[in-house]
Amino acid sequence: MSIFEFDDYRPFLREYIAKLPKNGRGEINRIADHLGVHSSFISQILAHSKDFNLEQGQELGAYLGLGQLELDFLILLIQLSRAGTAKLKTYWKSKIEVIKSQSLEISKRIRQDHVLTTLDRSVFFSSWLYVSVWLYTSVGGGQDLESISKRFDIPRARAVEILRFLIDTGLCKLENNLYLMGPQSIHLERGSTFLGKHHINWRVKAIQRSEDLNADELMFTSPISLSKKDFSILREQIMGLIKTASDRVEKSPAEEIACLNLDLFWIKK
Repeated sequence: MSIFEFDDYRPFLREYIAKLPKNGRGEINRIADHLGVHSSFISQILAHSKDFNLEQGQELGAYLGLGQLELDFLILLIQLSRAGTAKLKTYWKSKIEVIKSQSLEISKRIRQDHVLTTLDRSVFFSSWLYVSVWLYTSVGGGQDLESISKRFDIPRARAVEILRFLIDTGLCKLENNLYLMGPQSIHLERGSTFLGKHHINWRVKAIQRSEDLNADELMFTSPISLSKKDFSILREQIMGLIKTASDRVEKSPAEEIACLNLDLFWIKK
């Protein structure tokens, strides 16, 4: 569930509570305790008879563990609900649309550790090998030249070329003859000239692997027909999955390397 799916903070809060274990029994009391108000006040808000003030909205966002963009969105929804004139409501709705547009950018929702120069990006995203070797240096406490050459079935000279680039750009470091991953997160923003090449590299790799999948691997393709509203909802749910996956991967011990491809698009000529 994502707050960006909602135009009113009350349905969002009700759904948040309903999705908790035991249908969120006692959650209203816990929220009230956190905000320093009576539980009846929360019930009145959910019944549309009262509103949070901005300070309470900020504390609610902290309680729910919202990120900065999500918190900004919550505050704007509260402002919209509190607005007393149609003109002011229109003003806050325009601000809400700006935040919604920003929420569609993955780079706004996923943490980045390192930013490459344009020239370095042109090399790093030119082949799936650069990304793969970089990821592989996080496995097993680091990798030596021989293991990298063997793992990807490439000549030592090619492995040296890739590793030298990773060292020069700060993406890897060399300690005791072992290559170790440096920054753990790199993201290409929408509109990047290298984004198309990056997608192509990994989708071609996925096509190659599709003919020899193991039982524990998964690929899913499903052309569908649906409403524009449900398309937007599905997109937001996938964005939530990407954020959840990113958070989990960040904390996951590196044992092997893998690739996650997700696609959702309108079919056109």
